[in-house]
Formats: sequence, C-alpha cells, structure tokens
Amino acid sequence: MTSSMTGLGLGEAQKDGTTVTVELRSVNNRFLEISCRMPSFLSHYEAKVKEIIRTKLQRGKVYATISVQGETDEVLDIRVAPKMILATRHLLDELQKIAGIKEELKLEHFLKFSEIFESVKEPEGSEKTWECVKDALKKALTDLKDMRDREGEALSHDILSRIQILEEHVAAIDKITEINLPDAYKKMVERVGKLIKDREIDQERLNTEIVLMADKMDITEECVRLRSHNQLFFQILKQEPVVGKKLNFLLQEMNREANTISSKAVNADISHHVVEMKEEIEKLREQVQNLE
Repeated sequence: MTSSMTGLGLGEAQKDGTTVTVELRSVNNRFLEISCRMPSFLSHYEAKVKEIIRTKLQRGKVYATISVQGETDEVLDIRVAPKMILATRHLLDELQKIAGIKEELKLEHFLKFSEIFESVKEPEGSEKTWECVKDALKKALTDLKDMRDREGEALSHDILSRIQILEEHVAAIDKITEINLPDAYKKMVERVGKLIKDREIDQERLNTEIVLMADKMDITEECVRLRSHNQLFFQILKQEPVVGKKLNFLLQEMNREANTISSKAVNADISHHVVEMKEEIEKLREQVQNLE
C-alpha cells in the first residue's frame, strides 16, 4: 500500500506507576530523518528509538517526543549539580574579568548552562522506563502508519484520476494527428511547389525531403512513450510500497515527452491539449512529493 509522508501518531503505556507518552509527527523529506526529544536520563536510548522507527518507515522527517510521568508529578527528575555550579561560576567570573564586565551575576545567567542540573533517575530505573517507552513507541508507530496509509490511499485515488486525464489527452492528440497529418503533408507539398515554381527540380529528391520533414512533425512515437509511462505509473503506484522517488523521475520523462510534442505540433488543438497535460503533470508532481 502506498503511504503519505505526513501524519501524526500517539502512544501511551503504563508500568509500575510510570506513564510514558510518545508523539510522532512526520512531514515530507527526501530521506528518512529522525529527531528525538526525551528526558535526559533516557538519552542513551535515542539510537534504539531511531532503530525501531526505521523498521516501519522509509522516508520522511520524523519528530519523536517522549515524555515520562511518575506517581509524584510534582517532583522533577533532575537536581542541582553543585560542582558544575561552582565550575560555571568560575567560568563566568573569568569572562567578566577578561571582558571588563561589571554587571552582577544573576540566576538567569546560570540557567543558560544545562550542565548545572543532573538526572536523579538511577540506571535500573531507566531500564524499567525503557520497556514502557518501547510499548508506547510501538503504539505511536502503528497510529502514525495507519494515518500515513489512509492519506496515501486518498492521494493515490487523486493521482490515478489525473493519470486517466493524461490518457484522454493523449488519445485526443492521436485522433487529431490521424485526421490532420495527411492534410498537413498536402499543404506542405503545395507550399514547396509555390516556392520553387518555374525551376528545374529533382522530383524524387523533393519527395524524399518532404517525407523527412513530415516525419519530423510526426508525434506518434512521443504519444506511444507517454502511454507507456502512464501504464508504468499505474503499475508502480499499485504494486510497490515506496514509490515517491520513482514516480518523480517518471514525471520528468512524461514532461519531456509533452515538451517534444509541443515543439513538433503544427496544430492549435494539439497545443491546447499539451498545455492541459503539462498542468496535470505539475499537479501530479506536487502530489507525488507527499508519497513515501
């Protein structure tokens, strides 16, 4: 199933009086990039958090926020680190002396340094909390994946409808070409005849050159390639789980074929269809940017 890269997932788990809440937000990104915010006593588990997320997601910028609450929420899980406060005071005193600053030191100056606080959680406590974090993280991932899948399905329906519109434009161009190409060839012969009247010419060479000119105007090959790209687009979207990069490349090829048809077209109706096709391709490009 094709998934979107945008979504929100929430998960909560409780164990031994500890409640862990995990929030996952994801937005578009070329690759999978994960950013984590969690209590300091759990920071050494950040790599494991990212590893679990990578098992479920392939692309997107993911913001993971982990919060922990104990039985006594009014007690913070950090305390003052006296040695670090003294070291910070020494550093600020030296800075004042070097810079010639006479301003009195205030509490707000010390609060700029996170090192003056330390965690009160014991290692074994963090291990128990980690088990709770894993449960909440897996629930949040399931919730996020479900939302991304739902959005991906909605995007797929819209994208498939636009591919169908492209198919209709290609069919219309084919029909116009079939009707007008013989007429265009006839007009070309008449025009060349007027330009070279009363001159001796090699009729066989003239016919050859006219055929070559008509061949350059023929857009059959471009229409065939566009149809092939449309079919491949359907196939990738329906059969592959990670499609964003492939479809984006395919859209570049489709746009190239549309530009070639536009440059060859000598019919105003064909040009109008090409304009409509390029607009649909641009809309498709915007939608594909959201797919994983």
